[in-house]
Formats: sequence, C-alpha cells, structure tokens
Amino acid sequence: MNVGVAGLRFGLSWAQVFNAYYETNLIAICDSDPEKLGEARAQLGVESCCESFNALLEDERIEAIALFTPAPLHAEQSIQAIRAGKHVLCAVPAVMDMEEARSLVRVASQSDRTYMMAENWIYEPTVVRAHELYGDGALGDIYYAEAEYYHGLQALRRHPDGSPTWRNSLQPLLYPTHGTSPYLYLTGDRFTEVMGFTASGRAERMDGYEADWIQTAMFRTENGGLFRLSNSFENVHSPSHFLSFHGDEGSFETGRFSEARTVCNYSQGGDKQLIREVCKHPDLSDFDERLGRGHGKTTIQIVMNFVEAIQKGIQPSVDLMSALDMTLPGIAGLQSVASGSWESVPDPRTWV
Repeated sequence: MNVGVAGLRFGLSWAQVFNAYYETNLIAICDSDPEKLGEARAQLGVESCCESFNALLEDERIEAIALFTPAPLHAEQSIQAIRAGKHVLCAVPAVMDMEEARSLVRVASQSDRTYMMAENWIYEPTVVRAHELYGDGALGDIYYAEAEYYHGLQALRRHPDGSPTWRNSLQPLLYPTHGTSPYLYLTGDRFTEVMGFTASGRAERMDGYEADWIQTAMFRTENGGLFRLSNSFENVHSPSHFLSFHGDEGSFETGRFSEARTVCNYSQGGDKQLIREVCKHPDLSDFDERLGRGHGKTTIQIVMNFVEAIQKGIQPSVDLMSALDMTLPGIAGLQSVASGSWESVPDPRTWV
C-alpha cells in the first residue's frame, strides 16, 4: 500500500515505521517547514517531498495518508483526504469542535475509505492487561473510573521567532483521548453527560499562556457509571499518566509517571488481595529495535492495524465513531466549563 505522511515533527517516527513495514511503501512526505522536510528526506530516502498538503492529495499513487499535522488541521485535512479517495490515519484529537465532527461524519459516511484515529493508549501494555482481566470477568462491572494526563508543553508553545503555536491556546479538555480511550475501549460504554471544572496557577507565571492550567470533568456513562478526567498542559509536575478502574469484582490501577505504561496493581474475583504485575508489549521483532523507542511500539501496532483494516475491509481498532466517542466528551466538557452546568455528549451515530 502506498502511503504519504503529513507533519514531520511527531510524524517522523510514524514515517519511519511506514518506511520499514513490508506491507507499505512510503512514497511521499509533507511538511510546511522546508528544513524539517529536508532532514526527513535525507533520513528516509523518500524522493517525493511536498510543502503543500494539496500536492500530497493530488498524488494519484498515494492510497493512504497519515496525518500528524497540528490538531486544528486534523478535521479539515481528514475531510480533504477522504474526498480525494485516500484512507486516513489521523493523530489525536480527531476534531476540535462539534461542527467539525458533524462535517467529518457526513463526508466519511458517504465514502468507502477507512478512517482510523491513531490513539496509542489502548495499545499500552497496562491497558491491554486491563482489557484481558475485564474480558475474563475478573473485574466485574466497572462503576467508576479515573484518568489523569499531566504533560507540561512549555517548550512547544512558541515558534523560534517567539510567536505562539497552536499549543499555547489549547484547552486541556480538547485533548482528551489518552484518558477517555482506555475506559471506552475496555468497556464499550459511552459518555452521555459532563460537568467541567477549571483552575489555574498564578497569572504572573503564565508567560502569555492562553489556556487554563488544569481542567477536570465528571462524566456520566450510558451504563450508569461515573468517570473523572483530569488534563493539564501547564504544571510543575513531571509528565504523568494514570488510570484507575473500579469494578464490583475487582479494581485496576496503572503505575504513575514512567510506570503508567508497564506497571499495574489489581484485585480480581471479589478478592481484595493486591497483585502487582509488570506488563510488556507483544513481540515486534520483525521491526528494528530503534523503532520501538518512545511511542514506537504502539506506533508499530497502530500502523499494522490500520493496514490490516484496509486490506481485509474490516473496522480498525479506533474507527470514526470510536474516535468521536473518545473526542467529543472533551468538547462537551469545555462547553460545560463555559455554561457552569451539565452538558450532553452527542452520539455521532445519530448524525448519519
């Protein structure tokens, strides 16, 4: 399958995987920054390099486009790619507002192209282990869950000339999927209502930051559960994820900080005895070990699932409706912050 990759900061590692995978041909790369484009070209050996996204769309050789461009462009570029007859793998979040979501559903529902959101947390070893335990009935029914995502992004808020990037004004709840996806993928539940809250540190420490320091939301779920999400991009705190699932037969928690992906503690089957377990990625020895650094091992699994879904005509692990189930709660949560009241989370299936 012939693939083009757009966005070569975060997207470079994805381009490396597409370039290495025997099922794909990386034939074009795209970035508006000529310097990044040149560096990627030299590293990857790709002849076709575009500074314009339209040039990527017009390349008739390309069957699929992987989008790792700034988040405010995701919905528009996904729509353009689908209309151009390309399959789409899109970085998170899928959309930034409800109107974008409606437009994406409208276009995708009229096409036979595959759309997948590249959400890595459902592939992290601790979440895979939680999925196994839940599927075996060891946790029972989940009635309460929590997710925290704290990631200071100070270094990415300004261009070299000092002008703000899109991250300088990104409200934390608009980037919800690292927290929402594990619970939704685990349970098959859906968020229906949300109440959002916000807080910030001292104004003189913001240095021109245009978003709340932390945003927290409480969600009601279709199955009658409660879920708390807490997101922050401005903090005096090492980058950290945390997930917690409370079931009527057991509970499950990830580690914190660097252990969130690989260490879990759980009880099961009505027994309160705590079990600590170190979890690992599956064998990915077909790929160079260097591709497995950072997000690399989940990147490899996402690429493999994306390609398999297209080849076999099946749904990918995070199809469009799943992507919006993971994304829209954050948008509704931000609406709740503004209104000060509970807001409904729409079901995108009703828009088809």
